[in-house]
Amino acid sequence: MARRSRQRRFSVSLDDAELTFNAAHFVAFPLAVPGVDGDAFAFDAATQQVVHINNDDVLATATVRPPSEPAWFGEPIHGHDFRVSVRVEGPRDASGCVLDFVAARRSLLEIAAAWNHRTILATRAPETEYREVPPTPENPVGEVVVLWRGAPEPRRWVVPSDAVAWIDALNASTEELASVLLDYWLEKLDETGALPFPASEYRFALRLEESPGAFAEVALG
Repeated sequence: MARRSRQRRFSVSLDDAELTFNAAHFVAFPLAVPGVDGDAFAFDAATQQVVHINNDDVLATATVRPPSEPAWFGEPIHGHDFRVSVRVEGPRDASGCVLDFVAARRSLLEIAAAWNHRTILATRAPETEYREVPPTPENPVGEVVVLWRGAPEPRRWVVPSDAVAWIDALNASTEELASVLLDYWLEKLDETGALPFPASEYRFALRLEESPGAFAEVALG
C-alpha cells in the first residue's frame, strides 16, 4: 500500500509504575490583600481552610487580613506518592526514533530516586526561615529547622539534613515541582545525548500526579 504524503508528527511517552517517588512538601497560599480588586484568597476561620473569594461572592466567614497580619497561609508539611510521566514530540533520527528510550527513562528514574523519601523545601518560601543545625556526635547528619511565621499560626518543624531536597523556588507546590523536574530532566537528556537533535526542535510535557486523579502538567516548546 502506498504511503500517505501528508507530513506525520511523532511523539513518545514514558509512563510506568516505577516512575514514582514518595516525598513530603510544604505549600503556602497567598491570602487576600485589602484594597486589591479581583479574585483572591482568604482564611476561613470557620473551616480552618483557605477559600477562594471574589467581588461578587464574598464569604461571610472569611477573614481578609489587616496589613499587620501574615499574607500567606501554610499547609502542614505532608507527603504524597508522586508519579511522573513525560511526553516528547519531535523529529526522528536516521533510525526512525524520536529519542533514546532507555537513556530518557534512566534519567527520570535517577531524578525520582534523588527525591524519594525526602522533604522538598523551596529556598524562597515566603514567611519562612530555615536554620541549619550542623552535625554533632549525637546527631551526625545535622538538622534543618523550618520556622513558619504565617497563618494560621507560627509553626516549627525539624527535618534531618540528609532528608531535605532543596529547590530554588517560591513554593514547593506540585506545579512548581513538575516545572523543576522538567528542567532537571532536560539537563540530563542533554548530558546523556538522548535527543538526536537540539532540544529546541522538540515539544515536552511532564505530568506529576500527587494522588489518583490529582496532577499538575507543564509543557515546553
